[in-house]
Amino acid sequence: MNAAELLLGGEADAVALIEGARKVSYRELRDAVRQSAAAWRSRGLAPGDVGIVAMLDGIDLVAALLGLMWINAIPAPISPRTEAKQIKELLAESGAKLLLCEDALANELADARILRRSAWLAGLASTRVDAATAGEAKAEAPCFMLFSSGTTGKPKGIVHAHRCVAEAHVFARDVLGATPADRFMSTSKLFFAYPMANSLFAGLRLGASVVLDPGWPNPEAVAILAREHAPTLFFSVPTLYQRLLEAGVDLASVRHFVSAGEACPPALADAWQLRHGQALVNGYGTTETLALMLYRTAEMESFQPTPLTAVREESSDPSDTDASLRLWFSHPSVSLGYTRVVTHDSARFGEQGFSPGDLFRRQGATGDCGWVFTGRSDQMLKVYGRWVDTVALEHWLLAKMPHAIRELSIVPHDADGGTVSLHLFAVSLGGQEDQVRALVRSVCEELPAFKRPAVVHLLGELPRTETGKIRRGHLKNLAHQI
Repeated sequence: MNAAELLLGGEADAVALIEGARKVSYRELRDAVRQSAAAWRSRGLAPGDVGIVAMLDGIDLVAALLGLMWINAIPAPISPRTEAKQIKELLAESGAKLLLCEDALANELADARILRRSAWLAGLASTRVDAATAGEAKAEAPCFMLFSSGTTGKPKGIVHAHRCVAEAHVFARDVLGATPADRFMSTSKLFFAYPMANSLFAGLRLGASVVLDPGWPNPEAVAILAREHAPTLFFSVPTLYQRLLEAGVDLASVRHFVSAGEACPPALADAWQLRHGQALVNGYGTTETLALMLYRTAEMESFQPTPLTAVREESSDPSDTDASLRLWFSHPSVSLGYTRVVTHDSARFGEQGFSPGDLFRRQGATGDCGWVFTGRSDQMLKVYGRWVDTVALEHWLLAKMPHAIRELSIVPHDADGGTVSLHLFAVSLGGQEDQVRALVRSVCEELPAFKRPAVVHLLGELPRTETGKIRRGHLKNLAHQI
């Protein structure tokens, strides 16, 4: 098998990719991938070699990535906004032989492995295509690499096999009812596993169309794309869904909205359904699983496994009925593992598949029982001997202050003597800082003493990774410094 070949099976004349006014059919995309494959080979890339690609989303990026897969080399997409220092770390982490990047980024780097986008595109036209068929690979052979978001430390390489692509479309097909007539669109970028699997891979595997945008997402840009291209399946993250609500963006062409990347506050899901008449489908997955492992619709009381996902529970304390559970996920899209031995992270691979550093608790009636996300292992805390579900607490606080607070995050602070207190970091929707702070404190007074944040911090924005996740480790450091 070959993952690139699997993704190019749509009807030859059907539209595969859309980028602004530019559209390419499956026939044209296949030709572009073969041209890209030949160009990579001419630059010395061989099966098993890693090529990092730091380009803006678009047709050229997809052709470059699939071209590497075509020759059984290993593409590793990263954000073109990645800082030069971190790129050097990722080059070392991955052992990459080449880095294809935007010209502006190339200007900041001094490395013989750097390949400018302009030079790459200029050389494509003169490259002789020498591979009519894709290189054959075993299902378990390495196919592409992604990097963890770095929310808990240094990003690490995560290696995915060719078989990970084969079933990437099953959630879209079996849960969302996706067909070749659909248009997939994601606001998150393709270096992030969530849009790569659920929009790009799923759309191409189904022979559908995928809308791409080189720009960085904001409500105005999303509104323009929606008017121009009428997407039918829309994938985004809670933060942007909130901004789209505030801006009143019309997405009338969309028949299914999916939210993933971070936990979606119930108040946001309710507000979205009230405004658009359609519920958000809430999904859960990780970079290590590639595809979504759990999903929840408005009619479901708790998360349920996505098609092909097998789930096994592991309790850290079977005698404590309030203790949260770890879940093990088995699915064809679960990755092969990390590029290095990881000992500091609670996430781990095993015979049962993959278990992330996230916690859940069971919820639902017998026979329909599923799981509720309770956060990372460091977000389910014992404060004064009592368990505090900080994710549920964050959602409760947001629901109490929908017109004052845009978003917030609660992190633990280890004080002297081993006691743990809670620090709340919030972004207001405007108004006087003293008034907002007073409102937050007033609402917190409704909580039991052990759940009340000891300190409230107001920030202009919460720190985020390139994939849009909150840098909770950074907030914990701030709590110690302030």
